[in-house]
Amino acid sequence: MTWLIILVVLLAAFGPILWLVPSKRDRRLTAMRQRARQEGMTVEMRRLPKVDPLPEERVTAGGRVLQPVQELAVYQWPLPRRLRHLPAWRLLRNGRGIQALPGWAFEIGKKPQHPQLEASLEVLGPLLAGLAEDVLALECEDRQLSAYWMESPGNGTAEVTDIARLLAAGSQALEALELKLEAEAEEGKI
Repeated sequence: MTWLIILVVLLAAFGPILWLVPSKRDRRLTAMRQRARQEGMTVEMRRLPKVDPLPEERVTAGGRVLQPVQELAVYQWPLPRRLRHLPAWRLLRNGRGIQALPGWAFEIGKKPQHPQLEASLEVLGPLLAGLAEDVLALECEDRQLSAYWMESPGNGTAEVTDIARLLAAGSQALEALELKLEAEAEEGKI
């Protein structure tokens, strides 16, 4: 009986400490995000509109319209220089907006009106084909190229390395296009 009391007291004392031990999923995500930092990327959490929400996610029982979103990890690759001649944009995989490339579309009502939009999408077309299926969006801003990734179970550090490789290649392609456009601007061609 004494041993049972001692065991209960020890479990009560050390039980909360076990809650602090990271789960297998937490350890996997930590390893993936640490690999991303080693590759030169930053990772942050952002909300993204759901592409194909369920009916109950669109409207409440009371009839109030909802804007369904999901929170995803955004793996960001810094661009070597600021893009001055190329537009900022975000493509959604299987999106319902204006189609940009096969399987990718702009968010509804957010297609940028820019003369160099097609050129920037053209250089990144091969990149999009190589992205994992659970990368739901790709975004280009003036200082970074970002992949919105679900980090699905079964993914690990190898997939992070693949994303880093693809974003680095996209960064180089955008930089080359930016340099070309800059040279044309100096010559007065654009």
